[in-house]
Amino acid sequence: MSLTRRTLLKSALATAVVALADCCAASDAKPMKPSTSLVSFQEFLKQQHLAQSELTVPQLVERTLSFYQSVRATGLATDAQSDMLLFQWGVFDWGHGERFEFDITRQFISSGAFGDDAISQLHCTAYFPPSPELRAIPVANRWCSSVADVESFSAFIRDSAAYRAVSSLKPAQVSLHWEKV
Repeated sequence: MSLTRRTLLKSALATAVVALADCCAASDAKPMKPSTSLVSFQEFLKQQHLAQSELTVPQLVERTLSFYQSVRATGLATDAQSDMLLFQWGVFDWGHGERFEFDITRQFISSGAFGDDAISQLHCTAYFPPSPELRAIPVANRWCSSVADVESFSAFIRDSAAYRAVSSLKPAQVSLHWEKV
């Protein structure tokens, strides 16, 4: 067997082991309400021995996407877009000074409510000091409308200038919070 083929097989085996571990964790996961999504995500991280304050950007991406795939929300509208992901990035100042934000948000649209009253979001955000390199990255975003699209969404994130710029940096802060819009 060639060295390249052996390396590919080892990589495939490692991927399968991680997928199996995620699957086993997912089988234990209970459906959640949007209002309990923060606690559910924190528990999801705890089960994987990850502390919010220690999350790296690659871990944040991997865990938020895995959580989206494995922990389903209940009480949502029947609309196909009632549980989506939003990747957004850029330098912002929301009254606490400028920071570069690398954010993956899970947006829920609950049944029985209308307009903004139906929408809530679980934000998973890594913050960085706004260096000249980070300021040069245009503010933008991209949606993922279904679990079926996670693979291409993940590829988009990992290929983005924002991910490449911060994936090896330690965030100044990682924030997890849920809110009604």
